[in-house]
Amino acid sequence: MAASPKISSPAEEPSRPAPLACTTCRRKHLKCDAKQPICSRCAGGALQCSYTPSRRGHRGSTRSQEPELGRGQFSILTPSTAPDLIAQRRVSTTVETTTGFPSPMPTEAFVYSRTNSDDRRNNTMDYYRMSYGTPPQQPVSPPYRPASGSGTPIEEKQLANLFYTYFHPAHPILLPKSLYFTREYPPYLRLVVQFIGSHYSSAVPSDQLRSATAKELADDSPKSPFMVQARLLYAIALHGRNEIKEAQAMLAQAVSLALELGMNRRDFASTHGRQQVIEEESLRRTWWELYVIDGIMAAFWRKSEFNIHSVTSDVLLPCEEATYTDGLCVAGAPSVSQFDGRLFADDEIQFSSFCYRIEAVRILARVLALTGAREVHQDQVQAVDNALAGWAHHLPPTKADIINTFGEVDEILFQAHMIIQYASIFLHFPRSNLLSTLAATADIAGGQRDIHVSPTSTQHTHAIKATEASKQLSNLAALRLPVQNHTPFFICGLVLSAVVQLSACSVHAGNCLEQHRDRVTLIIGVLKSLSRTWQFSQVVLQQIKKVAAEVFNVGCSKSKEPQQAATHDSGIDTSVGDDTSWLDNLDIQALQNLMPFDTEMVYAEPS
Repeated sequence: MAASPKISSPAEEPSRPAPLACTTCRRKHLKCDAKQPICSRCAGGALQCSYTPSRRGHRGSTRSQEPELGRGQFSILTPSTAPDLIAQRRVSTTVETTTGFPSPMPTEAFVYSRTNSDDRRNNTMDYYRMSYGTPPQQPVSPPYRPASGSGTPIEEKQLANLFYTYFHPAHPILLPKSLYFTREYPPYLRLVVQFIGSHYSSAVPSDQLRSATAKELADDSPKSPFMVQARLLYAIALHGRNEIKEAQAMLAQAVSLALELGMNRRDFASTHGRQQVIEEESLRRTWWELYVIDGIMAAFWRKSEFNIHSVTSDVLLPCEEATYTDGLCVAGAPSVSQFDGRLFADDEIQFSSFCYRIEAVRILARVLALTGAREVHQDQVQAVDNALAGWAHHLPPTKADIINTFGEVDEILFQAHMIIQYASIFLHFPRSNLLSTLAATADIAGGQRDIHVSPTSTQHTHAIKATEASKQLSNLAALRLPVQNHTPFFICGLVLSAVVQLSACSVHAGNCLEQHRDRVTLIIGVLKSLSRTWQFSQVVLQQIKKVAAEVFNVGCSKSKEPQQAATHDSGIDTSVGDDTSWLDNLDIQALQNLMPFDTEMVYAEPS
């Protein structure tokens, strides 16, 4: 059994009722004895124990301390404007944030002289050296300004707020919002934040911000974790914009730089975290976010493996989201071996949602490895299927529901479920009989007539499991939540779910058609909402609507008997109905273009 993280011995029993409660007990509504530095309940359960810093005597929030930018001043920073604005802010503000953390950099480091252009140039170079060690080699781009006639200037704070409201919960690698403005991130990273935030605002020209951001990220001189974070976040946004090739190139640059810096090593976070636990946590999250996104994109790009999966890494695992958001991270993060050891431990050990999201991608990597193999034994497929099925069973009771009692969604756990169902479809759908119809096997341009798939005896089982996975993905879409809070990669999961549902209709003929139609209708509706933010959703929406119209409209008109809703549709009818003429008009080519599968495989019979 893997050893749990070591904890300090609790303090003496208080002589009077405890007026405080730790954040863990408070969140679970449990009685806390408030022992310091760790309460008895957390000590017994090997949980992280922390207390909210007292706000007694606090001078006020950071918001009230920061000077408001003038209406005529553009707040979107570039390297040429950063030093002056930073100097103005640092001279006139205190160095304490609302969470009680000291300012990461000394105040005097940002006091700049503005006597002439030479001083300004030297100050800019000093800012670059403090941020990431190397001054710019090329002239920096001018500050971003709205297009002529577009109205009032766009404030950086507004765009950053949009970023943290809608995007950050799905990809939480930067410092929490309460520390963002005091951290003084490099201008290129702040531009990425503003660029992403602009997608959630109807008043911001995202294309102009994209151009300015691309120019900043094209500079290879800043060799820092900030550049890794900037390129990673930028790649996610480009994918959502349907700029797939650009996203792939940007992600590859982020991975390459991360490996060059050694972010895959355990000691990297402690060495570059400036002796602050929350800074170290941000760096660890950056590495694991690279791992997750690299795996998801590898599946979308039909790769049999992804770069980071084969890299040796001993980076410690991230903490719980609520702990990170509150800025209450503590030392002693768990390792991967400790997380794996929970499976055979006697006691239930609490791990963060991020850990289960990482494990989901590790299983996805095993699925992709089978997809790229020419000869796959049935036992290999069954082993991965066991891992997929067992993942949910090992979730602790606190992770049983994606939405808590306060109606708040755990976006990271939401993604973990999405990835598991995504991987299940990748494993089972190509090996099923869902596309073994006359139209699917016809001589179609670009199609493959001689495809080696699973034995006939197992195709029915694979079809059931693929359909069940697509149902679970549609159930995620059915959660009545603002869809803008979800990761852009949820679009990929919705596409796969729709494809399986439409394919099942071609096999069911008349059975359960209403249930399939309702799920596809839901998916189309969610994609429609997501298309207001991400262009990729709009593109796939048109393709799915085209295929769905042929499946349901033509299919229903040809049906000889009225449809009857079945009690369940977990089984797949292997026989096609009597009237299958509507299948001849189905645009199978368009359907195949939506499927990111490599179905040319050899499935070895069991010996």
